[in-house]
Amino acid sequence: MLSDSDFRFCLQQIDGRQRTRDKLPTFAAIDGWLYPPRLNLEQCSSERTARFKASLLSPSHPLTLSPSHPFTLIDCTGGYGVDTFFMSEQAAETHYFEQNTDLAAIAEHNFRLAGKTIHCHPEPFTPQSFESLLAQRSNSVAVLYLDPARRDKHGGKVFRLEDCTPNVIEIIRQIRAIRTELQIRVLLKLSPMLDFHQAIAQLGGCWDVYVVSVNNEVKELLLLSDGSGEIHAVMLTDDGDHDFSFTPQQESGAEALYLSADERLEGMRVYEPDAALLKAGAFRLISARYGLKKAAPNTHLYFSNQLSALPGRWWQVTGVYTRAKEVQRALTRASILTRNYTLPADALRKQLRLKDGGDDYIIGCRLADRPLLLHCRRIEPVTICNRL
Repeated sequence: MLSDSDFRFCLQQIDGRQRTRDKLPTFAAIDGWLYPPRLNLEQCSSERTARFKASLLSPSHPLTLSPSHPFTLIDCTGGYGVDTFFMSEQAAETHYFEQNTDLAAIAEHNFRLAGKTIHCHPEPFTPQSFESLLAQRSNSVAVLYLDPARRDKHGGKVFRLEDCTPNVIEIIRQIRAIRTELQIRVLLKLSPMLDFHQAIAQLGGCWDVYVVSVNNEVKELLLLSDGSGEIHAVMLTDDGDHDFSFTPQQESGAEALYLSADERLEGMRVYEPDAALLKAGAFRLISARYGLKKAAPNTHLYFSNQLSALPGRWWQVTGVYTRAKEVQRALTRASILTRNYTLPADALRKQLRLKDGGDDYIIGCRLADRPLLLHCRRIEPVTICNRL
């Protein structure tokens, strides 16, 4: 008969496999794989985003910033080990640090089960442990991966870099000071809510930014040191993977096209960029590169007479209204969105008194200098290009 602890562990394994069958399909296919408690599963990377991070270290990837010779990978905040597992495929040697000994034991079991040669250290990572680790190694390049915990001691979520654990600002400062003869690259995984401009200012140096979305939802914000200062909106979709790359100078210098106040909107296509593009801040460049007309400087909707294969959401305008009564006469049901409008979506819904759902959309937005209500229908691009 199972003890209470054994019974709870069995339930944890059943629950873990069910919850991550789609998120981590490689793990689900391995007999004997162990799953940690639910919170660790919720916080870990998906297989798709972990494979993307691994691709950044691959010499064959078009976005690569990997060293040209073998390197040592050190995962300083190993957690469940998803990122360690996939990134280790690119490294000559991999070390995993995790201060939660139970979690480290699960990761070590899984690595061994999968035939991975990953050195596990069930202890907190420190600059001193880094110094000791590389003292006798011939590899002159090290890649440090840090995914700091984004919860305070009470379990509440934190978003600022200085509130995360461990203190990555201090770790990076100390690492740079003690091993200046090494080529050290740092890959940081941070909260998607973080202001990456502020984070880079705090960290110092030149960092590339990767805003990673999966099917139009931003999942990860990555900073990679010693880059060229580019920003990459990386969009992983069911139709393929897409990258929109630019520099802050290109965005600030771009000249966007804007709709005129008297332009006829009926029949035009409306484009809302993928969440990664919006988080990355490519507001003017989207218009400049693809000839799309922006609604207004602070309204991130784009208009065109043609349908393009840009990741995001597309609608076609079927009507334009200025008053709630005009909408009520035309519709009884619609999905409601607001973009730089005078009311939030919930308040606009109450004003319009429409039922939710259906194929129709009402998009409240500011176009030029006036608030409008656009009656739209969703449309899907026919073809998606792999590279934007």
